[in-house]
Amino acid sequence: MTTRHEIRAVRPERPSRWGFTLVELLLVMFILSVLVGLVVGVSWYVIEEGRKKETLGSQKRLMAAIDAFRKVEGHVPGAIAAEGVSYEPDSSAADKWDPDKLMPRLIFVLSTGSPTGTVDVNLPLYRATRPFLDGVSTTDAYGKSMLYLKDGGVGGKPVIVSAGPDGVFGYEKAYKTNPTQQKQYQKDNIRSDMN
Repeated sequence: MTTRHEIRAVRPERPSRWGFTLVELLLVMFILSVLVGLVVGVSWYVIEEGRKKETLGSQKRLMAAIDAFRKVEGHVPGAIAAEGVSYEPDSSAADKWDPDKLMPRLIFVLSTGSPTGTVDVNLPLYRATRPFLDGVSTTDAYGKSMLYLKDGGVGGKPVIVSAGPDGVFGYEKAYKTNPTQQKQYQKDNIRSDMN
């Protein structure tokens, strides 16, 4: 008869398990990658929504200043001139403007009523538009200048347009394309007349 000590000598014990198997490690890595993907996707969405809201906030303040201008002057701002660039802000102007130069001039026109006038703090126009213009940005949350169109909005009303995340206005891309492509390109634009 064999004793217990003899069996151990014949068949050694298995070492105890201290680590993970390859399958377990791969499963944990897969779960972690899915969680990271979800967090990154949600974070990107939240950041983009925040940028859109910030841009819409700037646009609404500019539109409030334009509305105050209209109430005092009887019309919305028209032609704007800046550094040798003349700009008639109608909806057909597609490639004859430089928003970086013209949007600061719009702020000046809104406060003075003239593209070349001087600032007079006693003007009724200055007092009407200044509360909306203090600290307002002419750039969107993406760092690009926005565009003012005096009749490009819904029903021919004024509108402020941001190029959106890609930094290119929709009708720039679709300047010589059909209307269906223009609508597709304009989807990423952020407009003050959006809901």
